[in-house]
Amino acid sequence: MRNLAVLLGAAALAMLAGCSSDIYRLPSTAVMPAGALNTNGDIDVRSLDVASYGFGHTGEMKGNPALAASTVAALDYMGGQLNTSPRWVYMPGLFRLQMLQSRDIIRGTLGISPEVPSQEVVDTMLALSAAYSSGNQAQVNKLLGSPIFSVPPDQAAERLADIPYSALVNNATSNAEAYSLQYDLPGN
Repeated sequence: MRNLAVLLGAAALAMLAGCSSDIYRLPSTAVMPAGALNTNGDIDVRSLDVASYGFGHTGEMKGNPALAASTVAALDYMGGQLNTSPRWVYMPGLFRLQMLQSRDIIRGTLGISPEVPSQEVVDTMLALSAAYSSGNQAQVNKLLGSPIFSVPPDQAAERLADIPYSALVNNATSNAEAYSLQYDLPGN
């Protein structure tokens, strides 16, 4: 029965992807590179862990743009993944929609347009995290000038270093992570 539901969910997603109307457009979804977010395991579950922890502990991200950038990458990736991958068809639709809304909220906070493809956001944020972590200021400056940002580089840097707490984003990431933990239990 569960396999049939997954198959039907995948078929529905494929049909929606084929529709030309904007009403049925699937959200932009990125691919995480191998080893991203310090995992060689399940990148979806790791991304949910990173996003849930980061947006639940925004005080730890304050002044730590490397951590903030990887947290934003995780959220942006999972916002699309939860709404396009048949793996997550059983996740409550409300949780999946909240993750998309959270992605838009955080993009707005950072000065990133909702129209920017998720892959560009994920790639830029992962590169920013690596550049900040390695102390490569020239690379940081280059990435902050990326066309994904609609604000000047100094403002993008300030915003990334001080992402405010959002109850909606914290709730969305916490619910999605809790679901993923239940989903990965043996026998499910």
